[in-house]
Amino acid sequence: MASNQTFDPVQLWKSWYDLVEKTWGKTLDDFIKTSEYSAMVGEYQKWFFYSQDQYKKMVDQVLAENNLPSKEEIARVAQLVIQLEEKVEKLDERLDDEIVAKLDDIKEALEKAPKNSTKKTNV
Repeated sequence: MASNQTFDPVQLWKSWYDLVEKTWGKTLDDFIKTSEYSAMVGEYQKWFFYSQDQYKKMVDQVLAENNLPSKEEIARVAQLVIQLEEKVEKLDERLDDEIVAKLDDIKEALEKAPKNSTKKTNV
């Protein structure tokens, strides 16, 4: 008699995944808890940080030899530019305030000044 079941690749894959995950998950979990794993990760971190430090030194040397600015130098210049912009903005505000005050003083002085009528006299 023919079976009415059809081949389901997703179900096959899920069954295989569940079996492998159960087996390898336990194995890896046990391995991660060992002191050997901790030592291995520690050595990897030492190597990684050493490599990172050597790479940074090499890049800094290449930049210096080619008269190119480093990231820190660019950041320092950017900070100086920001500080300069803030000072210019403060001076601009102060100048605006002083000009407006002087113009107000001139306006008041002109309003208080006697109005002289200028008549042409024939000589």
